[in-house]
Amino acid sequence: MVINPPELGALEAYKLATSLIVPRPIAWVGSRSKSGVDNLAPFSFFMGVSTQPPSIAISVARGRGGALKDTAVNILATGHFTVSLVSFSHLDAMVTSSLPWPPDVSEFEAVEIPAVAADTVLAPRPAEALATMECRLVHQHDMGSTHLLVGEVSRYHFDPAVIRIDEKGHRVVDLGVLDPIARLGGADYCRIGEVFSAKAQK
Repeated sequence: MVINPPELGALEAYKLATSLIVPRPIAWVGSRSKSGVDNLAPFSFFMGVSTQPPSIAISVARGRGGALKDTAVNILATGHFTVSLVSFSHLDAMVTSSLPWPPDVSEFEAVEIPAVAADTVLAPRPAEALATMECRLVHQHDMGSTHLLVGEVSRYHFDPAVIRIDEKGHRVVDLGVLDPIARLGGADYCRIGEVFSAKAQK
């Protein structure tokens, strides 16, 4: 079967891509409006970009009628945001925070998610998140239906239990403790299942 993207409607294109590009880590993005309203919303078009300097990217699709979502409005206005990884224990709160809350309503308050101020950026983060990155916007690209936002990580926050030391003495994340969830198609999610190693041999 061959499918030509220009022949797909917007919803068809969305459903096909989000069921194909899986699993996707979830960026639980904290931001603050110019008027001081805190925002928290999840986005699964999220990836690492670089480790030197540490940088991540998120895509924030436009809402109904082509309007910018609150997260994009806030980040473009302030240049500051946080990205937290979503553990399984925070699934319900994350899903509820994705609802279309009005711009003058803070998802932290509406969903009763305790917030704490970031150290290096003017944005909040979920106090109970096990891993969070504080970010400053360094690149933005308006792709029409979505905004691609690249942020440089200025600080990491980890629950101490999440960090372990590997065989070479480096600090790494213990996935068993973090227990991250990932987005699939539609309303489906997954957790880390079987983990295996594969090393190239010369």
